[in-house]
Amino acid sequence: MYKLIFCLGSIVLVSNAKCNAQKTPQLVSPGLITNNNEYSTTLSPDGRTMYFVRQINDVDGSLILKTEKVNDKWSTPEKVSFTGVFSDTDPMLTPDGKTMYFMTNRNAHQDGSKDDYDIWATNLIEGQWGKPYRLPDFINTSFTEGFPCITSDGSMFFFRFNSNNSDQDIWYSEKIGGGFDTPHKLRGEINTEKWDGHPFVDANKEYMIFYSSKREGGYGSCDLYISFYKDGNWGKPKNLGDVINKDTCEMVPFVTRDGNTLYFSRIEKDGGRNIYQIDFSQIKEGIKE
Repeated sequence: MYKLIFCLGSIVLVSNAKCNAQKTPQLVSPGLITNNNEYSTTLSPDGRTMYFVRQINDVDGSLILKTEKVNDKWSTPEKVSFTGVFSDTDPMLTPDGKTMYFMTNRNAHQDGSKDDYDIWATNLIEGQWGKPYRLPDFINTSFTEGFPCITSDGSMFFFRFNSNNSDQDIWYSEKIGGGFDTPHKLRGEINTEKWDGHPFVDANKEYMIFYSSKREGGYGSCDLYISFYKDGNWGKPKNLGDVINKDTCEMVPFVTRDGNTLYFSRIEKDGGRNIYQIDFSQIKEGIKE
């Protein structure tokens, strides 16, 4: 008995295993959620509430929308309470689902917009999202910070544009007291001289999925890569392969709390953006081996 395992774009045979063929990515609820203007997904711990971003246009920016799963179908998306005035994007729930981090171009007083984006957060209070608040200046600089991801120990991973705004790197900040410590750029092979960002780190810090532009062996303008955390270091990033990565741009990954489903977004050849999902457990184990 053999099992087909997808590994870095190839197929290998593994004996004495259950047979479960790898599926291809599927659009998420075409026409309801995905309409060629959507990207950046995060789900509640039970997987029954989804938040995602809808691009309005280049002028008005983007909105964060919410949909609920009812009878195994997603409901009609609605705006969350704090979005609609500024350009809000890249929402990410904490592992317990009680706080949402996101990036926005609103200024510190929320009375106007600015050129760069900062990381903000909002807390869930009696089933409703509270007033958003901006993270401190040692997190948010005069350059764009975004795609914040929080692990169970309270660490935050995010990307930051470099001083010339021509590329970006992945940073992290450890939890200290009720907040965050001074952030540091990740060492090792995660960051390159190209664009590296959108770091999704699973709750237990077992692995990180992120997007990177034009690394050697890539398929498109930007691909999704995975790095496993071991002995206090992030391992060499591995491309998720051509089942996921095409000759376009794949970005903003999110894996459900049970580790079974990967959501990601793709910038299509016509410039549109769509949200895809795929069974992730088999891909992860194949790459890990």
